[in-house]
Amino acid sequence: MKWIVLALFLIFLLLLWAPWLNDKEIHDMVLKERATKDGTYGWVVYPDGTKRYGLICDYKVGWAPFGRWVASCEGGYYVSFWGEIIW
Repeated sequence: MKWIVLALFLIFLLLLWAPWLNDKEIHDMVLKERATKDGTYGWVVYPDGTKRYGLICDYKVGWAPFGRWVASCEGGYYVSFWGEIIW
């Protein structure tokens, strides 16, 4: 019984930490799926009047319980430990 409780606790800690989530891959996934929707990519107007469609504010990936928190100046998303963008 003690070993079962210990094993369940270790599994819980592993899911809490989620070390298999690669910050670079998560960054790229959120950038690809959400950047045009939340305004992270958009039209940049330069002082000389030229416009260019590009990255306005890049995402930063941080640890969150059972996943990762990915946020830019335009929006933030929670990525679960199974790799789905929740919010």
